[in-house]
Amino acid sequence: MRGIDLAIDLGTANTCVFAEGAGVVVNEPSIVAFNTQKSRVEAVGHAAREMLGRTPSHIRAVRPLRDGVIADFDACEAMLRHF
Repeated sequence: MRGIDLAIDLGTANTCVFAEGAGVVVNEPSIVAFNTQKSRVEAVGHAAREMLGRTPSHIRAVRPLRDGVIADFDACEAMLRHF
């Protein structure tokens, strides 16, 4: 069984995923929206960006990468799982 080769570019603004033979399969903003009351991820990528500035206080939108490094490991992990 042969696996699929992937390349992941974790960018401060956008995250891109490239699959061999398919090209760029994901190109979304590096943003995760957490629901702090229910301790779960509400949205990732484009959907999370749409929530910026329009959410109640219990929804927290975070950018897991700052200055080219992972600043919030849990948010980065949730983002990668979603993608």
